Amino acid sequence: MRRPLHTLASLAITAAVALFSLLLLYWVLVTSLKRPGTEFRLPLRVWPAEISWESYQTVLGPGFEVQNAIRNSLLVSSAVTVGALFLAALAAYAIARLRFRYKVQSLALIQMAGMAPAIVVIAPTFVLIRSLGLLSSLPGLILPNIAYSIPLSTWLLAAYFANLPFELEDAAKMDGWPPFQVFWRVMLPLAAPGLFSAGVLVFLGSWGEFMLALTISLGLPEAQTAPVAILGFSQAFQLQWAWVSAGIMLSLVPVILLVLLFQRAVIQGLTAGSVRY
Repeated sequence: MRRPLHTLASLAITAAVALFSLLLLYWVLVTSLKRPGTEFRLPLRVWPAEISWESYQTVLGPGFEVQNAIRNSLLVSSAVTVGALFLAALAAYAIARLRFRYKVQSLALIQMAGMAPAIVVIAPTFVLIRSLGLLSSLPGLILPNIAYSIPLSTWLLAAYFANLPFELEDAAKMDGWPPFQVFWRVMLPLAAPGLFSAGVLVFLGSWGEFMLALTISLGLPEAQTAPVAILGFSQAFQLQWAWVSAGIMLSLVPVILLVLLFQRAVIQGLTAGSVRY
């Protein structure tokens, strides 16, 4: 009796969270299709009486060019994903496959570092990036985001590496392959589902990151990512929510495509098993 009740409760909570999130997204879509200045007219409509593409034309026009900010987000998030996965895979492989003392403790310490709130490290991060001369530049956004993404990626990949059979690794060593080739040519391809799941999470986390992007970009257009640019719409034009909503919808297109393309690999990677040491 407990199991059906537990299943029903889990389904109800999941459905409630999904419905709440989808309703918010739907309302942003509806607002983006309204003519600017009519967002707060009463009575509220579940669908605009007249669909207007004016907000999209405005945010894509020469005065805003939100596509440039979306391009910056794509560049930053892609570079962060590649860099974080490479470094996290090396750390996760060492923790999961090598025999040394305090391996579990080392994984726990890495995860504890990732639990630090962003507001705690934003000031020293700003000072470090300024000392490197990378303020208002995309590399200044990429490097800190890689560091922020390594703990979660390491945890996920260590769980996946720990479930791979040791016989494959031993066979490659018997063929005379050096350790890095064993990692790169044998173990890493086998961990592709885990890499996909960690990569999507890293990409989404970097895509939606706001505090660091606002601090490092200094508000300059050449280094703005999508969240910072959308904030600029609301500040400059006294909360024109139709324009803000249009910018949000445009920035969601790459994310939705990414999730749709790799959702099966993400689910497979996240349910690969538990960590075994």
